[in-house]
This record gives sequence, C-alpha cells and structure tokens, in this order.
Amino acid sequence: MFRSIWIFLLLIVSSFAFASSNHVYFLTEVTPPYYWINKDGKAQGVNVDLANALEPLLPFSSSLEHMPWARAVQETLDNPNLVLLSLLKTPNREDEFEWISSVNHMQASLIRLKQKETAHVNSLDDAKQFRVGSIRGYGSASFLQQEGFEENKNLALVAEPALLWKLLYMERIDFALANFETGKYEISDAGFNPNDATSEYVIEALGADLFVATGLKTEQDKVSSLKHALSILKANGEYARILKKWGLEPIESAH
Repeated sequence: MFRSIWIFLLLIVSSFAFASSNHVYFLTEVTPPYYWINKDGKAQGVNVDLANALEPLLPFSSSLEHMPWARAVQETLDNPNLVLLSLLKTPNREDEFEWISSVNHMQASLIRLKQKETAHVNSLDDAKQFRVGSIRGYGSASFLQQEGFEENKNLALVAEPALLWKLLYMERIDFALANFETGKYEISDAGFNPNDATSEYVIEALGADLFVATGLKTEQDKVSSLKHALSILKANGEYARILKKWGLEPIESAH
C-alpha cells in the first residue's frame, strides 16, 4: 500500500515538469478540516471546496493534489504553476512566495477537558504549574520551551496529534496546546468527543494567517488571475460559506 502511494506521489511530481503552461496544480496536505479522505474514499474539506469554486473563475485549467507538506512547499519553491492552499505566512517565508490572498487565521490555545474545572489560567506563567502537551518538532513546542517549560516536568511532547489528545483525555496532561478548530477533527479521529474539551487560554503570540501562495517562478498573469478569482469568492459570499460549512469562521482581515 505505502509503495503504491509513493509511486502515485512520484507520478504527480514528475508530471509537474511536463505540465501545460496553461494549467495550475493546487496542493494541499491531509489536515482536517482543510483536506482529508472520508470513509468512502472521497476527498473533502475546505481546500476541496475552495479549489472547485476557483476552477470556473480561472482562465486556465486547474486540479487539486495532496502530498506531504514539506514536499509540497519545496516543489512549489522549485517549480512554476504550483499553488499551495492554506500556507502559514511566517517571517522566514516572507520573501520566498507570492502571497495571493489570506484565507483564514490559525490561533493556538491551551485546551482542557471541561470537567477539569480546577485547571484555570490567565497567563503562560499560570500554566507552568500544570502539565502542558504539544507535538514534538512543532513551532508551538519550541515556543513553550523558549518560555521556560521543561520536558518531563511541566511539558509533555508526543509524535502525533492522536497521542496528544489521548494524553489529555486520559488526564495525563492538563492542557494540550493546539488550534481548537482543527483540533476538534483530530479529537474525533482519535476516538474522543470534542464537546468534552474547551479552549481555556488563547496564546496571541502563536496566531498566524493562512494564505493561498505560489512560488516566485509562477507567471504574474496567473498570480493576478488567482487574486481576482479569490476576490470574487469573497465578495459574493462563497468563501465565507465554505469556511462555515466546515466549522470555521471567516475573519475580516482575510483579503
């Protein structure tokens, strides 16, 4: 199975080099609610609906593909006509991409079980008396360490989201540091009820906008066409409808 998946990915990447100059590939990763495969094997999510809504508004053909995100980002830097959906805009990426349009805002918070009513915090310093969990290698984990959290003391790092939510729901940690909008889907996938959790404290320093973005090798006329198409979807309300369909709220700064 894994061999066939990698062959499929290689075929996609190989096709980029020979793709028509009048075609654009939208790229996404498997991250609910932006993109995932349901039990019937059908792709669904925000990015599926967004790509479908953009297609008839563009003067060139387009298609949506998924692949591991690190690979998708690198391919977009190296090749023209690849467009990343939902890329976090960070200072070190600022000059590496054409930032076509913001599409949503990601905000991390400390998430606790509703039943754990003694776990209340008003600052990161307050949280240091509790055990906080995050994903090893994520920026949020590095942020906690920079703020003075120590692994095996008040910081628990795990390899994947399912393990993070298991620690929270088994009450091995007091808080999980994550985005609650996407976290609700991860919690469900891990076999728990997202209604049993709540966002306790929003960490403003970990907020960032998600953008539709392409590499600097993509022609400017395509960039302009994509910007125009996205502006239409926002003006006619379709963009907001797509986000709300998947439980996300559009932000005023998305433009």
